[in-house]
Amino acid sequence: MKDTYLTVKEIAELLKISYDSALDVVKYSGVEYVQIGRQYRVLESKLHALLNPPQPKKKPLRSRPIYQIVERK
Repeated sequence: MKDTYLTVKEIAELLKISYDSALDVVKYSGVEYVQIGRQYRVLESKLHALLNPPQPKKKPLRSRPIYQIVERK
């Protein structure tokens, strides 16, 4: 998979938000970007990582076997 740089306009179209809102996302969300003159570019993989953070692993509801819970007095 070839990783490409997205412009702010492309990000706005992808997220279906205004250009100004997309510019705020790029500048203030903490995503890594490259500034070329007055233009901002974001790697597509970095944007997807920002939008889809890894989910924490869920702990099991019971940490003890059921027979230990039932036998407690």
